Amino acid sequence: MKRCFFLFIFFISLVVGCSKKLTSPNFIKFKVEKDSLLVISKNHLVSPMYIKVIDRKTDETLFKQLESKEEQQIFGYRLTETDSNSVLKKYRFLGYYGRYPFTEYDTNYVYTLPFQKGYESKIIQGYDGDFSHKGDFSSKCIDFDMAIGDTIVAARDGVVVNVVAKHNKQGVTEDFKNYGNYVMLYHEDNTFSQYVHLKQNGNLVKIGDSVKANQPIALSGFTGWTTVPHLHFGVYKPTADGLVSIPVILDSIPAKTLKRGFIISKK
Repeated sequence: MKRCFFLFIFFISLVVGCSKKLTSPNFIKFKVEKDSLLVISKNHLVSPMYIKVIDRKTDETLFKQLESKEEQQIFGYRLTETDSNSVLKKYRFLGYYGRYPFTEYDTNYVYTLPFQKGYESKIIQGYDGDFSHKGDFSSKCIDFDMAIGDTIVAARDGVVVNVVAKHNKQGVTEDFKNYGNYVMLYHEDNTFSQYVHLKQNGNLVKIGDSVKANQPIALSGFTGWTTVPHLHFGVYKPTADGLVSIPVILDSIPAKTLKRGFIISKK
C-alpha cells in the first residue's frame, strides 16, 4: 500500500556553497563556443520532457519543451560575463516527464485491468486512501491484491520510459518508499502509467519497448513501502510542477468506485 513512487521528478538537488563547485542535473550541460558560454538542455528519455528554469532570487520561471533525445539552448553568455557555477547559483533547473502546457487527454479512454484474463483481485486501497494515497501525486491510485510472481499486464498501449527492478527491500514505513520496483509507460495522449512494488528483476520489458494493452510487462512483488504484496497502479498527467494522478475508467468501471475490499475480476 505504498504511496505512488515519487521519482517522476528526476532532478539532482544542487548543493549551493560559496566555495563549492555545483553539480548540474543530467539534462543540463555547458558548452563553450568561441567567446560564448552556452547552457544546453538535453532530453535523454524516450518520451517528451520539459525543463523548468527558476530564478532563485525573483522566482521568474521559464519552460523549455524537449522531444525525445532533443537538445536545445536555454541561455547564452559571453565568457567574460559569467561561468557555469554562477549560472547554477542563479537558476534552479528541474526536469519533468511529458509535455507542458498540458491541454487535454482522453478522459473516456477505457483502460484494461492490469492483470491477465480470469484473474481476480481485491482492492486494498482506492482513491484518496488514508494509508498512503494522499496528495496530488498519489490520490488517484489503486492498490490491487496480487501474490508475488503473478503477471502484470499493460493497461494501455504505450512506450516503456522507465524501469527500476534492482530492489529487494520492503518495509511498513515511508522510509522504504524509494525501494519499490516499477515500470512506467508513456501513452499517446501525453499521459503516463506506473506499476509499482514489482518483484526484484521482475520486469518483462525494457526502456524503449513498445507495448500493447494486455501484454505482460512485469511480475508482482513485495518491494518498497507496503504491508502486503500487491500492485500499485496509477495514471498521470503533466502539470507545471510535475506529474499528478488522474481518475480513469478500468474495464468500463470508473476507478473512483473501486473501494477497499471490493472484489474485481477480469473477464
